[in-house]
Amino acid sequence: MLYCHKVMSHIHNREWISNCLARHSMDINQLKILIALDDERNMTRAAKRLFITQSAASHSLSKLREHFNDELFVRTSHGMSPTRFVQTLLPALRQGIRTLERSLQTEKAFDPSIDSKTYYIGACDYFEFIAMPKLAKDFSAKAPNIRVAVDINSEHIKMERVESGRLDLYIGFDDVQKVPLNFNKYAWITDPYVCLAPKDSDVGDELSLVEFAASPQVHLPVVSNGSDVIDNWLKEHGLHRNIQMIAQSYAVGGMICAESGLLFCAPSNVAKQLVKMLPLKIILLPDDVPPLRVSILSHKLYDYHDSTQWLISKILDLR
Repeated sequence: MLYCHKVMSHIHNREWISNCLARHSMDINQLKILIALDDERNMTRAAKRLFITQSAASHSLSKLREHFNDELFVRTSHGMSPTRFVQTLLPALRQGIRTLERSLQTEKAFDPSIDSKTYYIGACDYFEFIAMPKLAKDFSAKAPNIRVAVDINSEHIKMERVESGRLDLYIGFDDVQKVPLNFNKYAWITDPYVCLAPKDSDVGDELSLVEFAASPQVHLPVVSNGSDVIDNWLKEHGLHRNIQMIAQSYAVGGMICAESGLLFCAPSNVAKQLVKMLPLKIILLPDDVPPLRVSILSHKLYDYHDSTQWLISKILDLR
C-alpha cells in the first residue's frame, strides 16, 4: 500500500514516475497490461489491444505478480477479475500513465545531429553488407553520436525482441516469413538474383534454369530455417539445386566461390560489391527467377517515436 500511496502523492511528477519505473525494473508497457486486463477482463483481448502476443502479455503479468507479490488478476465466472490491491492501484496508475505519455509527446523533437542514441537492429548479412557501410559514412558526417548494433539471432528471437522493445527494428524477407499483425512493414529493396563464378571460369555469361540447378554451388540461406525463395521456386519446376557447401555470410560465400569454382547465387547489389573485392564475375540467371524482397519491420508500440522514424527514413533512402 506504501507504493500506491507514493503514486497518488506524486502522480503529476513525471520525473518521479520515470525514476520509480526504473528503480522497480518495470516499464510503462508492462504496467499497461494491468489497465488492459481491467478493461477487457480477458488475456487474449488485452494482448490484442496492446499489439502484443498473448504469451508476451502472460509473461508481463507473471513478472508483475512476482514483483508485487500479489495475484493481481484471478479467473472468475466474469473473466479475469482484479484483486483488491489492483483495484486500489488502478486509478493512480491510469492517471500516471496518461500524465507520462502526454509529457513524452511534448518533449523536444529528436535531433540526430546532436542527440546520442544507440539503435539495436535485428537483421541479416544482406543488411550488414549493403546498408551498414553507407550508414556508417552518413552518420559519421551528419549524426556523430548515433551508434548501431546488429543482432544476428534467429527470426523468431528477433521478432520477440522487437515486441519487447529490446530491438528497434527488424529487417526481414517478404517471401519466406509472415509479418505479425502487430508490426508495421516498410518495403525497402527488391533485388534480383544473379550468379557469381571465378573470373577465369569457362562458365558463360548466362545460365539456363537446368544449368543453374545442376551446377555445384555454395549457398547462403537467407533465414535460419533454410527456407529460400529460389529453392521454393525451383521446387515448383521439379528441380533442386546442387548445393555443395553452406556459408553464413556473403563475404565467405564469395571467397569460397573464388577459390573452389563453386557457383554462388547472390542478390545483384551484393554481387556488384563482391566483384570489386574478389576475382569473380557475374552470370545472369533466367528472367523469371524471383528476386529478394526485403522490408523493414517495426512494432506499433514503438513505431511513432521520432528517433525510430528517422532511422527508418535513413534506411529507406538507401534504396
